[in-house]
Amino acid sequence: DDPSFTAPIYANLFADEEGEGHSLIWSRPNRRNGE
Repeated sequence: DDPSFTAPIYANLFADEEGEGHSLIWSRPNRRNGE
């Protein structure tokens, strides 16, 4: 991760149902304590 990001970013790679491709989903934790 880039140190300028306030939280880590996670990536999940999923195969599609036909097995012909993939989807990449990026996420990061929800902010807490009003940050």
